[in-house]
Amino acid sequence: MQKIFLIPFFALVFAVSSMAAAPDLPTETTDAKDAFMKGAITVKGEGKAPDKPMSEAQKRMLAMRAAKTSALREVAEVLNGVSVMGDTTVENAAASSDVVRTSVTGLVKGARVVKEIYDPVEASAAVYVSVPVAGIAGALFPYLSIDGAPRFQPLSTLPGLSHDGLIIDARGTGFKPALLNRIVSRGGEVLYDPSKAAPEVVAQNGPAEYTDSIDKAYAMLLKRGSANPLVVKAAVSTRATDAELGPDEASAVFSSNQSGRFLDNARVVFVLN
Repeated sequence: MQKIFLIPFFALVFAVSSMAAAPDLPTETTDAKDAFMKGAITVKGEGKAPDKPMSEAQKRMLAMRAAKTSALREVAEVLNGVSVMGDTTVENAAASSDVVRTSVTGLVKGARVVKEIYDPVEASAAVYVSVPVAGIAGALFPYLSIDGAPRFQPLSTLPGLSHDGLIIDARGTGFKPALLNRIVSRGGEVLYDPSKAAPEVVAQNGPAEYTDSIDKAYAMLLKRGSANPLVVKAAVSTRATDAELGPDEASAVFSSNQSGRFLDNARVVFVLN
């Protein structure tokens, strides 16, 4: 006769309760590109209390301190790999500028703790910390802006177009996210330099957003107050971090921005592979 095994009711309740009690863990960013796509550097650090006699309160404090220290090292590693422009990274910029290096140190130390977990049995801890990309841009832009680049002036201006945001489809161009992702014409003239956008907007929302689909880009811009964005395809990427537009696309962006002023307000989304 076939045997039937029944799970005791209390065991079932315990299993369900354990699943319900599982912590809602933050999503980690694994590299600089991931940070741009998610809008923040979020990492996890782990630590353990020393294996020697001490109170439970001391064990918890020391484990948490070790975990946070580990997390801040992870933040620094990801932050150092963030592109500023072209082949220049935050690490390169900090190495050549005391001011940038001080700002980067402040960003790392100011990383916000978003989750703490402590295991009293193992006397170990996990700490998740986060630094928003908007905060990085707001802190570093005053020292990273590039002056002297020629501004785009179209040969003929199109009629004013009623667009209030911009989506750049950069898929297939080799484009990569950076703090200073400019939009340029085929002649190298600048249409959008994020370091020239309104500082308060950059500090709050960042210089641009990044996603992997046009539909997601529309949704992102809607949250920024854009209901009718212009969508253009980038021709190529220059130095990997400049999105270069063809003549017609560049003229359309220029003309639309004359009335929409969306570039001043950093209402820009780049669509990546």
